[in-house]
Amino acid sequence: MDSLKNCKPANWETRFESKQSAESLMPYKEYTGLIEKLDNDQHQYRLIRLPNNLVALCVQDTEAKEAAASLSVNVGSNANPAEFQGLAHFLEHMLFLGTEKYPKEGEYNAYLASNSGRSNAYTSFMETNYYFSIFNGAVENALDMFAQFFISPIFNADCVDRELNVVDSEYKGNLQADGKCFYQFRARTSNPAHPFSGFSVGNTETLKGSAEKLGLDLREELIKFYQKYYSADIMRLTVVGNHNSDVLTEWVTSKLLGIASKGNTKPTFEGHPLDKAQLEKLIHFKTICEKYLIKLQFSLPELKSIYREKPLVYLNTLLDSTEQGSIFSVLCKNGWATAINSGS
Repeated sequence: MDSLKNCKPANWETRFESKQSAESLMPYKEYTGLIEKLDNDQHQYRLIRLPNNLVALCVQDTEAKEAAASLSVNVGSNANPAEFQGLAHFLEHMLFLGTEKYPKEGEYNAYLASNSGRSNAYTSFMETNYYFSIFNGAVENALDMFAQFFISPIFNADCVDRELNVVDSEYKGNLQADGKCFYQFRARTSNPAHPFSGFSVGNTETLKGSAEKLGLDLREELIKFYQKYYSADIMRLTVVGNHNSDVLTEWVTSKLLGIASKGNTKPTFEGHPLDKAQLEKLIHFKTICEKYLIKLQFSLPELKSIYREKPLVYLNTLLDSTEQGSIFSVLCKNGWATAINSGS
């Protein structure tokens, strides 16, 4: 790994070379710089950018017993409209319910299940991630179905109310989970002018109820949100399987090029979740389960610009250490703690 210490980040303009896929001759650009990996890593990596600006990493793993794909969209609950809290999460649910090419509800999940596959998705503050895994021999069709989520979803009107109930049930289930409750509690006590303070999951009241109060159609608002933010420019895909890199590249270029490029639609906002008014406070939180926790939060500046140095990894490693002389060992010895962890 010593040879990688001076490796520079990918230059999206000068380090990509124009190429065509082997079979369909679809255009794409391939990264020609060094891709960092461990010395004993036998996987073959190919980083490509499609003409619609979607960036994909194709990973050839000759020993993989199944194939998988994961697509991240750089928009999450941070883009929820104030009047429709939870809309990003609701959109995540609705994309699974049919597309123009595969309109039958449940067809995608049925295909995965019949080929030892599974799928899921999640919506976080900064991103929405969709993923699946499947038998290697069935990944091409699965990838085609998957790609249609981002090309031509139909937002089946007959499924809106039912899927709203699913989201509402998820919200109600979270009320019995201390971790979920604390996350929302932390949001509610953050800077009210920052989108982190919003309600990320959503429920019937914040979605359907809000639409009825405003005299708006919830499905139309959902489509507007999708059309505004879901752009290939802010999507990143990883595909892994036992197929060679040329085959994976062929599938990615031919199936995902249809995703619309709308420019950089990543949400932007000012301020910090914890400004001066939210600091230097002691807050008591009553848990559902019988347990006692002390949580310390620190307001940090933006760290993405120094992601290669990873300063928080060093801090987390020191704080989480259980070795003799560590913070935890002292707390445990005195009977003051049974566990300690840190995160960012």
